[in-house]
Amino acid sequence: MTAPWSRFPDVQRALAALLEPLAGGAGHTGAQTPENLQQVLPFIRVYRRGGSSDRFNDYASVEVDVFAATYGGDSGAEALSERVRQFLTGQPHAIGPVVLDRITCTSAPAERPWAPDVRRIGATYQVVSRRYAAS
Repeated sequence: MTAPWSRFPDVQRALAALLEPLAGGAGHTGAQTPENLQQVLPFIRVYRRGGSSDRFNDYASVEVDVFAATYGGDSGAEALSERVRQFLTGQPHAIGPVVLDRITCTSAPAERPWAPDVRRIGATYQVVSRRYAAS
């Protein structure tokens, strides 16, 4: 058994877990698009592009891509990407011992190329989190 240590959260994993209910449940979020993407739409991909940290906080730059069969409508990529933005930039979030103190949208949702039968809307967020005791 190892002693507890202080670490920054895995922001990709934390955000994917937080966004699962918006995407449709388990299997609809992740850091990579699945090979069977069309069968699991809508899908939200969360991946860290970089960022910085100091002694107390991590400042992650995170890309969040929403994939859906259509652009518009209640179940389209545009509406889901806006629900994601409103959810993430609202109140602080906690999942287990991980606390995400502040999330700001640094590049608003915009359509990005993908495939003719899959629409993709991506946005960039800065996620500020703090260390926590991990075992």
